[in-house]
Amino acid sequence: MNHAVNALAERAVAQHWDFLPTAGSRIGRHEYDGRLPDFSDGRVRRRVAELHQSLGHLSALPGETDDDRMAGLSRSLLELFLRRELFNLEEMRTLEDNPLRQVGYLGVSGYVQRDYAPLPERLRSASAALAQAPDFLATLDAATAPELGAPVRDMAVEAYRGMASYYRTGLAAASAECAAVAPDVAADFDARRDAAAQAVDAFASRLESRAVRPEFAIGSALYGRMLAVGEGVATALNDVLSIGQANLDENLRRLDEAASIVAPGKSVREAVAQVAANHPTADGLIPDVRDMLEEIRQALIDFDIVGLPSAERCQVTETPSYMRYAFAAMDSPGGLESVATEAFYYVTPVEPHWTPQQQAEWLSNFNYRTLKVVSIHEVYPGHYVHNLHNRYGAPLPLINRVATSYAFSEGWAHYAEEMMLETEYGRGDAALRLTQLLEALVRNCRYLCSLGMHTQGMTMDEAARFFQAHAYMEEHPARREALRGAFDPGYLNYTLGKLMLLKLRSDWRRQEGSAYTLRRFHDTALSWGAPPVPLLRQAMLKEPGAGIL
Repeated sequence: MNHAVNALAERAVAQHWDFLPTAGSRIGRHEYDGRLPDFSDGRVRRRVAELHQSLGHLSALPGETDDDRMAGLSRSLLELFLRRELFNLEEMRTLEDNPLRQVGYLGVSGYVQRDYAPLPERLRSASAALAQAPDFLATLDAATAPELGAPVRDMAVEAYRGMASYYRTGLAAASAECAAVAPDVAADFDARRDAAAQAVDAFASRLESRAVRPEFAIGSALYGRMLAVGEGVATALNDVLSIGQANLDENLRRLDEAASIVAPGKSVREAVAQVAANHPTADGLIPDVRDMLEEIRQALIDFDIVGLPSAERCQVTETPSYMRYAFAAMDSPGGLESVATEAFYYVTPVEPHWTPQQQAEWLSNFNYRTLKVVSIHEVYPGHYVHNLHNRYGAPLPLINRVATSYAFSEGWAHYAEEMMLETEYGRGDAALRLTQLLEALVRNCRYLCSLGMHTQGMTMDEAARFFQAHAYMEEHPARREALRGAFDPGYLNYTLGKLMLLKLRSDWRRQEGSAYTLRRFHDTALSWGAPPVPLLRQAMLKEPGAGIL
């Protein structure tokens, strides 16, 4: 990367973190701890001006040489990074139309979970952030439109009420631990979290009183722009839709094939029930997952699937109480974190107050095959291995660590699920194939319902029925998936990213000929950070061509 572009990137990232300090804090730059963003009109206008100025400076700089592909990729990443933030502020106008997008800024779990400094010091930073919550919410209230799409408003109310509950209950253990060594810090923390909880609840009530409109779709023009500036995808939406439909049809065909092997003569639902019956006990869930991770990790080595840049392991532990809406989740350190480098793989246990039937139903969802697919996605070789490459692989320019692609990050993890079944690890395991295809069908439905709801006039009810019909989901989870698509149209990126990576792998294999190996493709793809896949094609292929899917 040439010095002028590098200097501009460093300055642009610093300005980004100054506007969104929580992003700096979470990536591991703790000088930004204890700060919430300022979304006042004046500050947003200044930020928009900064972004336009940075884009102007970038366009005035000379281009990169053809032989320096990292420099070319980083320059393109910087441009998309600037354009994406500008798009969200000027075109998508998420501050006005999507308050759910802002709830994450109020999260303080990183101060509690990550041991990068003594607990009293971390809670002082958390207290500073909590103290700003009332003013942050007042500014957000003024910025939010008086009328919101109904599903966006309802999900936002739910999310903010959940944050208030987390302040009251999810932070209690950290406060009690701190009280033993720094009672004054704990007392201030308790006062701040109580006041913040009241402010968040009041904001949720004000959101709830807002008028709603039935329309929530962003429309084809904005959707196309979202893909262009977010993922570097310029493919016509009709073609994107057709490609997604073809992948759904293919996965449904494969599902029928796998089910006929698992349970000959029976329906897909009966085959799924047969697989679900083989699951851990309540007491054995966490130990079984630990053992399973070691098995999958060893397979990556034995079958030479992907490099492991570090011998570090993630810690398998129960999901924190405030996150137990999730089945399982990976909590990796920020790309620039140098102290608190531990990673947590959260697995949600049964609750002791559940009935025996509820516990059995939960554990059937955690059957051994599903656990494998989820662990492949979240840990080996999915998100956790990706994080290891970013932290311990070849040094990356700052912009490559900061400007990450939704489609690459989730597409890589989803690609990993399918790829592992092509290797000796999963080949011939029809039950594992069945389970992986069910996960893939959920992502297929996200892809098609996102496009359907935002560009084709699909209603929320139609989307929920689509999930039920094509992903074998029950009514409640199907509706929750449809609701997510209303406020997160980008959730098509799981499948979109996977399909682009599969196309890149095929094209790179043709280019490399006899030098191709699966591991070499994976290690090469992960060596660039998490860029939009079209930019990765430009870096990895001598003749990238126009087709990305």
